[in-house]
Amino acid sequence: MRKQNHLTKRVWFIGLAAAMMIFALGCGKAELKVNYYVDGKKVEELPEQGLYEIKSIRCNKKDANATWDNDSWSLKTDDIGKSVKVDLDFTYTQSTFTMNGIGYDSLQAAFDAAGTDPATVQITKEATGSAVTAVGSDITLKLNGFTLQGTGTDTIVNNGNMTIIGGSGTITNSSAGEGKALVNFGTLSVSDVTFNTEANAFTVWNSNNGQSSMELNGCTINRTSADVVPLVNSGVLTLNSCTITGAGDLTHPTLLQNHKNASVSVNATTITNSGSGYSLYLESGTANIDSSSNVPNPYGLEGAEETPSEEAPAEENTVTE
Repeated sequence: MRKQNHLTKRVWFIGLAAAMMIFALGCGKAELKVNYYVDGKKVEELPEQGLYEIKSIRCNKKDANATWDNDSWSLKTDDIGKSVKVDLDFTYTQSTFTMNGIGYDSLQAAFDAAGTDPATVQITKEATGSAVTAVGSDITLKLNGFTLQGTGTDTIVNNGNMTIIGGSGTITNSSAGEGKALVNFGTLSVSDVTFNTEANAFTVWNSNNGQSSMELNGCTINRTSADVVPLVNSGVLTLNSCTITGAGDLTHPTLLQNHKNASVSVNATTITNSGSGYSLYLESGTANIDSSSNVPNPYGLEGAEETPSEEAPAEENTVTE
């Protein structure tokens, strides 16, 4: 009798364990499946914040509570219950400028909204505008392959920490006056951007305020005017895999360095002048050019072969803060 009772308990225990396992499998964790669409066409990845806006949210369960959070650019769900499928449909933004996913009418408005908090500003189509960043700002500007056309003033002036990602985009200035494409008073890194202005001024200036550090990576600067200096360095400048061309006379080199505390490091970069002027004119400061760079006809470099001339770069190109 005792043996039979023991067997009965054992069978009961095995049955209870099996029932609990079946219950657990039947009531497993709810599964959320999310599909992304752009204007009704399915895509594999979530569209990028700042370039797209949410258009609609569709759930296969009417009682599922699913909402889209624009700030975190993510789907929020509350107690979805059983397995739920959510289809998210996006459309390309109507805003030319966005900051952390919010649209603005102008580049300056987007920069102002960023303040000193880390921010990503996107240009979503061909654009016109000029803007100045705040002291202490921390902005990543994405051109997304588009052209930013400045008019009447310097196109971009950086006073903080800025990273510009071009995606083969262009920064230019069509002003007939002194508008430059880019002016740096802070820390600036630029990648894959073409600078090609029409303004009667040099195109890019790294300032002499003692805090200006500029790094250009895979960038192109091109000027065809005989009386223009394309690039002026008065701070700390690094050129990596860039192409900088000018067509200046003897008083307008392609790259002018004009401050005693300035330095330039040239790496895998080509700097040429198709006019009668110098490719690089080292008025003061230091320069380091690696062996993979092409900088013919420089002036002021130790050991360089220079074309004799009593002329110096034009005074108007020696810029002070």
